[in-house]
Amino acid sequence: MTATPERESPPAIGRWRGTFYVSAVGVRTLVAMAVVAALGTPIAVALADGDRGTGGVGVLVVAGLALLGAGLPLVAGALATADWHGSAAVLNRPVPGVPVVRLTEPRTLIRPMAYAAVMLTLGGAAAVLGFLVVVGSAVTVAGPFLVTTGDQIVIGPFTIDTLPESLLAALVGLALLTTFVLASPSIARWHASLVAQVLTRPEQRLQLDLAMTARSRTRLVRAFDVERRRIERDLHDGVQPQLMSVSMTLGLALADMPAGAPGREDVVRAQDQTRRTLEAMRRFVRNIHPQVLVDHGLGAAVGELADTLTLPIAVEDRLPHRLPADVETSLYFCAAELLTNVVKHSGADHAEVLLEAMPDGSVRVSVRDDGGGGAGSAHHDDGGLAGIADRIAAFDGTLVVDSPLGGPTTVTITLAIPEENPDE
Repeated sequence: MTATPERESPPAIGRWRGTFYVSAVGVRTLVAMAVVAALGTPIAVALADGDRGTGGVGVLVVAGLALLGAGLPLVAGALATADWHGSAAVLNRPVPGVPVVRLTEPRTLIRPMAYAAVMLTLGGAAAVLGFLVVVGSAVTVAGPFLVTTGDQIVIGPFTIDTLPESLLAALVGLALLTTFVLASPSIARWHASLVAQVLTRPEQRLQLDLAMTARSRTRLVRAFDVERRRIERDLHDGVQPQLMSVSMTLGLALADMPAGAPGREDVVRAQDQTRRTLEAMRRFVRNIHPQVLVDHGLGAAVGELADTLTLPIAVEDRLPHRLPADVETSLYFCAAELLTNVVKHSGADHAEVLLEAMPDGSVRVSVRDDGGGGAGSAHHDDGGLAGIADRIAAFDGTLVVDSPLGGPTTVTITLAIPEENPDE
C-alpha cells in the first residue's frame, strides 16, 4: 500500500466575500498605480515641457528615475504583503511564508517585483476597466430617478435623457453589477492562486508539501491502529463467544454420552480442538492490541510482553504519566518487534528495556541486549527495523541502532509527543 500527500480542496468563497476581496484588490492596485505615477511625475513633467533645456530635462529625468528606483521596491513589497494577507483571509486558512522585502538582499525583491509588474500592468488595466464598469452601472441604475428630475446621463458617447432609455440602461447596469457579484468568487480564487504561485518561494512550497505528507502519514498510522482495534473488538465480542458456545455444547453432549459410546472419542477430540483454537485466538487478540496497554499504559504492556518471552528481560519504566493512545500503541509494537528480534537473532542471555521521558518533552525507548551484535548490517526494505522506522517516521521520530560486531546492541527510539489537533 502506498500513500500520497493529500491536497486540500479549495475552500468555498461566498459571493459577497468574493466581491469585497476583488474590490479591495482593485483599490489596492489603483492606489499602487497612483503612487507609481506620482513617483514618475518628474519624468512626465520633463517630457511634457520641452522649454527647460537639456540640463533641466536631464535633472528631472534623473530625479524621476531615482524616485522610481527607490520607491518601486517599497510599493512592490507593500502590495505583495497586503495581497498575501488578503488571500490568506479569503481562503480562511493561514498561508505560510509572508513575503519579506529587504533592500539589502536583492533576491527578496524578485518575486514581489514580478508580482507588482503583473498587477500594475494587466491587473491595473483590469482594475481601471472594472472601476469604470461598476461606477457606470451604478449611475445607470440611478438613471430613471435622475431623468425624472430633469437631468441627463452621459456615459462616454451615450447620452440618456428619456425615461425608456434610462430604464433600459438601468437593466443593463443591474445585469453588469449582478454578473460582477456572481463572478467575484471565481476571480477571488484565481487571484489567490496567483498570489500563492508567484510569491511562494520553492523552498516554502517544498516545506508545505512535506508538512502535508507528514500529516497524511500520521493519519494513516492512526487509521491503521483504529482498524486494528476494531478487528480485536470484533474477534473478542463476536467470534470468541461463538467458540466458547461450541465448546460448551460439545461438553454437554459429552456429558450425556456414556463411556464407550460410538463417536465419543470424536466429540472429545472436537472439544479439545475447540479449546486450543480458543486459546490461540485469545493470544492472537492480545497481540493485536493488549488490553493491559489500554488499561495501564506502555510500561505495564511491555512488562507483560517481556514475561511471555523465553529470554530474561528487565523493564524499567521511568515515564511520569500516560502517553497519548496513538503514541503508546506505536511504541508498544516497536518494542515488541525489537524484543522479538532479540529473542530470535541476537543470541543474547539478557536484555533490558528503558522507557523514559526527555527534558524536551519527547519520549525515549531503549532496548539493549548482550548478544553478538551486527543488527541492521543486512538491509531489508521489508525487515523489522525498516517497519519500525516507517512507523515512527509518522510521528517525526528517530531510530538509532548501535550494534558493533561482538555486541552489545542498543536500539533507541525517540518520539516527539504530537500536539492534540482537534481537526484530525
